[in-house]
Amino acid sequence: MVEKMYDENNEILTVPQLADLLQVGMNTAYSLVNSGEIESFRVKNSHRIQRSAVMDYIIRKSKKPPKS
Repeated sequence: MVEKMYDENNEILTVPQLADLLQVGMNTAYSLVNSGEIESFRVKNSHRIQRSAVMDYIIRKSKKPPKS
């Protein structure tokens, strides 16, 4: 039996998929990736993002104290 290469938490996403997942615009998604807030890697000219990197970002942001 062939095992899955990635489990659900390690699925690879594109920037449009990231934008859809976070329910943000494409500019915001590219900004998050280009700034390094969400870790990514490049395949030729396209960014790829592990779903686990998105989850790490969400966890970090949810632990931040609210702005006063």
